[in-house]
Amino acid sequence: MAKNGKRKSGGGFFWGFVFGLAVGAAVAVLFAPQSGEETRQQLSEQTTQARKRGQFNYEQFSSQLRERASDAMALGRDAYARTKDEVLTYYNKAKNVE
Repeated sequence: MAKNGKRKSGGGFFWGFVFGLAVGAAVAVLFAPQSGEETRQQLSEQTTQARKRGQFNYEQFSSQLRERASDAMALGRDAYARTKDEVLTYYNKAKNVE
């Protein structure tokens, strides 16, 4: 119980939110600048454009990723070859000391 003997309830907030949502939707429908058909056409065009941009961005990203992976593999091969040569050099030196 809250002060003054009244209980706090989340129900008031919920119903206020629902009421605000309904009023907002009604105002949006009343003051819409274009018809539903025009809105659907516009959304369809925007969806197509967004899909094309997404595909283009994906292709660029995957191309960069392949290029970086290829570079990393080349660097790894070089590091492996250098390390292998160094280890073999030290091994041969140690083997000849005996």
